[in-house]
Amino acid sequence: MTVSIARNIRAERVRCGLTQRDMALKLGLSATGYNHKENGKRQFTLGEFVLICKILGTEPEYLIIKSH
Repeated sequence: MTVSIARNIRAERVRCGLTQRDMALKLGLSATGYNHKENGKRQFTLGEFVLICKILGTEPEYLIIKSH
């Protein structure tokens, strides 16, 4: 997953009023682990990406296409 997709995830998370800690809890990750993924140090798994889309109420295509 590219850094630009992670940036799009961050933008949507902020728009939804969620903190990184909120997302980490919903994904079953540590806050540090989620931070590393959202900041591009590690990649989200496909399963995490799908769950993120559900949490944020967005389609996967939106986060991907918005990157280009």
